[in-house]
Amino acid sequence: MKLSSSDQKIVNDFFREHVNRSFKNPMNSVRMNVDHTFEHRERIFQICNHLIDNKIPFWTEVRLNNGCIPDIVTPTHVVKFIEVFGTETLDDFKANKLAKYHGAGFDLADFKFVDTDSELLLQELW
Repeated sequence: MKLSSSDQKIVNDFFREHVNRSFKNPMNSVRMNVDHTFEHRERIFQICNHLIDNKIPFWTEVRLNNGCIPDIVTPTHVVKFIEVFGTETLDDFKANKLAKYHGAGFDLADFKFVDTDSELLLQELW
Protein backbone atom coordinates (compact mmCIF):
# COMPACT_ATOMS: atom_id res chain seq x y z
CA MET A 1 0.00 0.00 0.00
CA LYS A 2 1.34 3.40 -0.96
CA LEU A 3 0.91 5.98 1.77
CA SER A 4 0.24 9.65 1.27
CA SER A 5 3.22 11.85 2.11
CA SER A 6 1.52 13.07 5.30
CA ASP A 7 0.77 9.50 6.47
CA GLN A 8 4.29 8.39 5.54
CA LYS A 9 5.71 11.20 7.67
CA ILE A 10 3.54 10.11 10.63
CA VAL A 11 4.72 6.51 10.21
CA ASN A 12 8.38 7.50 9.84
CA ASP A 13 8.24 9.76 12.90
CA PHE A 14 6.45 7.09 14.97
CA PHE A 15 8.92 4.35 14.03
CA ARG A 16 11.93 6.61 14.51
CA GLU A 17 10.79 7.66 17.99
CA HIS A 18 9.11 4.55 19.40
CA VAL A 19 10.08 1.35 17.55
CA ASN A 20 13.07 -0.90 18.16
CA ARG A 21 14.36 -1.04 14.60
CA SER A 22 16.46 -4.18 15.10
CA PHE A 23 13.31 -6.15 14.19
CA LYS A 24 11.76 -5.99 10.72
CA ASN A 25 8.07 -5.12 10.73
CA PRO A 26 6.37 -5.39 7.33
CA MET A 27 3.34 -3.18 6.78
CA ASN A 28 -0.10 -4.81 6.45
CA SER A 29 0.99 -8.30 7.37
CA VAL A 30 -0.05 -10.39 10.33
CA ARG A 31 2.67 -11.99 12.41
CA MET A 32 1.22 -14.73 14.59
CA ASN A 33 2.47 -15.29 18.10
CA VAL A 34 2.60 -18.87 19.37
CA ASP A 35 1.93 -17.62 22.91
CA HIS A 36 -1.50 -16.25 21.96
CA THR A 37 -4.67 -18.34 22.14
CA PHE A 38 -6.48 -19.37 18.97
CA GLU A 39 -9.28 -16.90 19.76
CA HIS A 40 -6.76 -14.09 20.25
CA ARG A 41 -5.01 -14.81 16.94
CA GLU A 42 -8.36 -15.12 15.15
CA ARG A 43 -9.59 -11.75 16.47
CA ILE A 44 -6.32 -10.06 15.45
CA PHE A 45 -6.72 -11.53 11.98
CA GLN A 46 -10.33 -10.25 11.75
CA ILE A 47 -9.24 -6.75 12.76
CA CYS A 48 -6.35 -6.79 10.30
CA ASN A 49 -8.69 -7.86 7.49
CA HIS A 50 -10.88 -4.88 8.34
CA LEU A 51 -7.86 -2.55 8.32
CA ILE A 52 -6.76 -3.86 4.91
CA ASP A 53 -10.29 -3.49 3.51
CA ASN A 54 -10.26 0.15 4.65
CA LYS A 55 -6.72 0.83 3.39
CA ILE A 56 -5.43 1.59 6.88
CA PRO A 57 -1.74 0.78 7.33
CA PHE A 58 -0.92 -1.40 10.31
CA TRP A 59 1.84 -3.48 11.84
CA THR A 60 1.66 -6.46 14.19
CA GLU A 61 4.13 -7.79 16.76
CA VAL A 62 6.11 -4.52 16.77
CA ARG A 63 8.69 -4.30 19.57
CA LEU A 64 8.66 -0.79 20.96
CA ASN A 65 11.64 0.88 22.59
CA ASN A 66 9.83 0.60 25.94
CA GLY A 67 9.89 -3.21 25.63
CA CYS A 68 6.16 -3.58 24.93
CA ILE A 69 4.75 -5.44 21.93
CA PRO A 70 1.22 -4.19 21.17
CA ASP A 71 -1.05 -6.48 19.16
CA ILE A 72 -1.62 -3.99 16.32
CA VAL A 73 0.00 -0.62 15.65
CA THR A 74 -1.96 1.94 13.60
CA PRO A 75 -0.06 5.22 13.93
CA THR A 76 -1.87 7.11 11.16
CA HIS A 77 -5.40 6.85 12.54
CA VAL A 78 -7.56 7.57 15.56
CA VAL A 79 -5.72 5.22 17.90
CA LYS A 80 -2.08 4.22 17.81
CA PHE A 81 -2.59 0.74 19.26
CA ILE A 82 -5.23 -1.99 19.22
CA GLU A 83 -4.98 -4.53 22.04
CA VAL A 84 -6.95 -7.78 21.95
CA PHE A 85 -7.89 -9.25 25.32
CA GLY A 86 -8.39 -12.98 25.65
CA THR A 87 -6.98 -14.08 28.98
CA GLU A 88 -5.88 -10.54 29.88
CA THR A 89 -8.27 -7.85 31.17
CA LEU A 90 -8.15 -4.08 31.18
CA ASP A 91 -7.20 -4.20 34.86
CA ASP A 92 -4.30 -6.56 34.01
CA PHE A 93 -3.19 -4.19 31.26
CA LYS A 94 -3.29 -1.20 33.60
CA ALA A 95 -1.38 -3.07 36.31
CA ASN A 96 1.25 -4.72 34.11
CA LYS A 97 1.80 -2.59 31.00
CA LEU A 98 0.35 0.89 31.23
CA ALA A 99 3.27 2.37 33.19
CA LYS A 100 5.68 1.38 30.40
CA TYR A 101 3.45 3.07 27.84
CA HIS A 102 3.15 6.18 30.05
CA GLY A 103 6.94 6.30 30.20
CA ALA A 104 7.00 6.42 26.39
CA GLY A 105 4.43 9.23 26.28
CA PHE A 106 1.28 7.21 25.61
CA ASP A 107 -1.92 6.93 27.65
CA LEU A 108 -5.20 5.00 27.52
CA ALA A 109 -6.58 7.34 24.84
CA ASP A 110 -3.94 5.90 22.46
CA PHE A 111 -5.53 2.43 22.69
CA LYS A 112 -8.61 0.61 21.50
CA PHE A 113 -9.29 -2.56 23.48
CA VAL A 114 -11.14 -5.48 21.94
CA ASP A 115 -12.25 -8.61 23.79
CA THR A 116 -11.97 -11.95 21.98
CA ASP A 117 -15.38 -13.15 23.11
CA SER A 118 -17.39 -9.99 22.42
CA GLU A 119 -19.42 -9.35 19.34
CA LEU A 120 -17.08 -6.97 17.59
CA LEU A 121 -18.53 -4.33 15.37
CA LEU A 122 -15.47 -3.33 13.40
CA GLN A 123 -16.86 0.14 12.81
CA GLU A 124 -16.44 0.65 16.58
CA LEU A 125 -12.66 0.61 16.14
CA TRP A 126 -12.75 4.20 14.93
